[in-house]
Amino acid sequence: MAKDLIFAVISGSLRKESYSTKVAHSLADLVPEGVAVEHLSIDEIPFYNEDLKSGDTSPDPVRTLAAKIKEADGVVICSPEYNRGTSGVLKNTIDWMSKEPNSPFSGKPTLIITQSPSGTGGLCAQYDLRKMLSVINTEIVPGFEISISSSPDKINDGKLTHDNTKEFIADNLSRLANRIRG
Repeated sequence: MAKDLIFAVISGSLRKESYSTKVAHSLADLVPEGVAVEHLSIDEIPFYNEDLKSGDTSPDPVRTLAAKIKEADGVVICSPEYNRGTSGVLKNTIDWMSKEPNSPFSGKPTLIITQSPSGTGGLCAQYDLRKMLSVINTEIVPGFEISISSSPDKINDGKLTHDNTKEFIADNLSRLANRIRG
């Protein structure tokens, strides 16, 4: 069997009942064999402020998150769309990660999933994230965007239940795994 992989999964929302978080928690059932999912929280990441650094040392939550991203084989970001962009807390997190030593996103194979109750599925957030992550040398897995439109209709009991959406995400998670395994 192929080497076990770890996908670090980040939800770009802090809300407990967030659709992005529910999608993120559905991924463990959709990853291919040999892949584990580790959910990373951005709840304790402070507002970006250079004054919070002591020399090259960032606050503990920032360093912990950076280390976990660095250790993971790949990253999956699940983001809502707010005002035609990604969430402020996710942008803030990416700003912190861009300033960490050995930038944890640099060269990291990453898949982006956006969702929205609207019909566009968060496509503006998708492009917002692609733009930000490309600047910090993230390896964004190419292909069709994963954007879940009408997300409240596709999530029940805290999990993604829409079969076509689950299948599309599972195929893309397999592409991510195959890209990492070479």
